[in-house]
Amino acid sequence: MAAARLAVPVAPAVQREYDERVGRTAAVQGGGKTIVNQLSIERAAHHPHTGVPYLPGSSIKGAIRTAWLNQLNAGATAGPGEKANRLETRLLQGAFHTDPFRFLAVSDAMGQDVLSEIVFSTNHKKRLVLSKSGQPLAAKGPTTRREAIVAAQYAALVTDVTVQRPQIAHVPDKLPDPQRRLNDWRSVAGACNAYYLPRLHAELDLLDERRLAAPQWTQGVRQLLRQLEAPLAAGDAVLLRIGRHSGFENVTLDGARQLRTGAKASTTLWLAAREENARSEMLPFGWVLLHRRDRPLQALQQWCDNLPKPDVTVAREQLRQLREALQAQRAAAEQAEAERRAAAQRAQEAAAQEAARLAALTPEGQEVEALRKLLLGHTAARKQPVSGQLYQRTRALIQRAEQDGTWSAQDKAALAELLTTLVPEKIDLAGKAKEIRQAAQRLGAST
Repeated sequence: MAAARLAVPVAPAVQREYDERVGRTAAVQGGGKTIVNQLSIERAAHHPHTGVPYLPGSSIKGAIRTAWLNQLNAGATAGPGEKANRLETRLLQGAFHTDPFRFLAVSDAMGQDVLSEIVFSTNHKKRLVLSKSGQPLAAKGPTTRREAIVAAQYAALVTDVTVQRPQIAHVPDKLPDPQRRLNDWRSVAGACNAYYLPRLHAELDLLDERRLAAPQWTQGVRQLLRQLEAPLAAGDAVLLRIGRHSGFENVTLDGARQLRTGAKASTTLWLAAREENARSEMLPFGWVLLHRRDRPLQALQQWCDNLPKPDVTVAREQLRQLREALQAQRAAAEQAEAERRAAAQRAQEAAAQEAARLAALTPEGQEVEALRKLLLGHTAARKQPVSGQLYQRTRALIQRAEQDGTWSAQDKAALAELLTTLVPEKIDLAGKAKEIRQAAQRLGAST
């Protein structure tokens, strides 16, 4: 949790589903058929670095393109065997260079604080169909879990939409046909609203008829649309449908629409639900209202403010505290590592100095150091008796120091220092204590 960047609310039913199934590798359906639990969540598009959801500019541009093509088509049917790409080429009188959308630039719609939620994506029949027993038949689309941007977030996402004008330098035969050209934003907005507004009204009617959404919500949207009639007519507000569950009717052209089955319209629609088997209180996916940032829409803002939204304040505070704790832990670990490295460096330097000191010693001085290490190496709780190795080595070294004329006064003094410190500390001298003290005096006296 401390590594998490976002707090994403989850519908309670989704959480219950995870609590019941997570950790179980399989479940058994009716008839004894074993199925594997797949608890995947389909993510919304999100920024790779911040994780914040956004709307791709290509999706916004695609929705605008559909509305513009529909206006050019004017309800005409497609030619025999004419596929979508050829229909577009015919309507635009060419492709690529002559495509008017070459001069429309749309950036990704992004924001710093965009709230998303994990809900169920449920499929429903548009027309009530009853079984032989009189029970409503459910649609066949599988229910999935999906991350969706929370509805009614006023001005949470910002995009730049630019209608570019062809320059004189452009070759005339590589320019869009003047009758099909995007001359200004108002004409583009008009095409979008003419295409999407009737579809939204039709969907609101369907939701009311099938009682799939809360009546107060559909009534509120209708009232909002009435309040926005002026900015919609002026092109200051633009309605679009974006995303995977936009619906067949919202991504095809009037007159040229046909499913693979030959039908002219889809029979089901996808809705966001907080319960897997919900049959009411649901919301449609993908409706977006663009408006100019320099002309705020008070009615829209008030409508957005009045709709309830998940509260992530506590979760965000918890993540903040966990992140701070993790940062403090990392800082402490870095400090400890720095201290360890400094101690290792000091130890290395001390070892180098000690090695240099030992290398500078005479052979006699190195013998004294060898005895010092041997004495220090005796860590037993009890002192070693004079019959042990330590005393024998000490006595032999005293004899060499007193009898060998090559010993310097400095080396003798070093041995005398051992005789008065480490030797009595590590060896139980008993009756030899006086002898050792006298030897130390003799060696020390000669310094």
